[in-house]
Amino acid sequence: MTDQIVTWVETLLTLPAFYPVLALLVILDSLLPLIPSEAVLTLAGSWSGARGVPHLFTVIQIAVAAAMIGDNLCYFLGTRLIGFVERVPDDSARGRAVSWVRLNIRRRAGTTIIVARFIPWARWFMTIMLGSVRYPWRWFFLYDTIGVFIWATQATLIGYLGGRMFSDYPLIGMAVGITLGTLVGLVIQRVQEHMYRKQAENQQ
Repeated sequence: MTDQIVTWVETLLTLPAFYPVLALLVILDSLLPLIPSEAVLTLAGSWSGARGVPHLFTVIQIAVAAAMIGDNLCYFLGTRLIGFVERVPDDSARGRAVSWVRLNIRRRAGTTIIVARFIPWARWFMTIMLGSVRYPWRWFFLYDTIGVFIWATQATLIGYLGGRMFSDYPLIGMAVGITLGTLVGLVIQRVQEHMYRKQAENQQ
């Protein structure tokens, strides 16, 4: 049974269609973050570490290019999507993400754009808000490129590390890689929530 799963996963990840599908998932995640593409990158990275496929740097390059396409589409659609942002309840998780973006974007836009790349709904709201207020695109492009590169690299390399640690047991390596990626995401989310609470207290 285990060998069958390994064969199935490896067949899936070595299909010629894998890279286009990966790009499509990352773009869709940028436009509407319902399925976290970080998990797919971590999965691909872990299998690359354990079995050598898919190609590690190709995965990172495709993820960077696709995320930049998605983010920039979202930026240019900002004026059309801003109404959705304004209707988000303040006391919801998404509402807190909106509040965090609003608090930070005025003070340190560059850092906020980079950090928000790691917080799915925050990055989505932020990109829409920046597009709706006509934040200078060249600066958005610069900071977004930096954030996307760091995001794609860490998500893929975390998986790769897990895969390398258990290269003789690729399914365990995949599970370890995804677990590490999830833990990093949770830490980032907790830090963001702590920063929001601290800033909210300072505003009072």
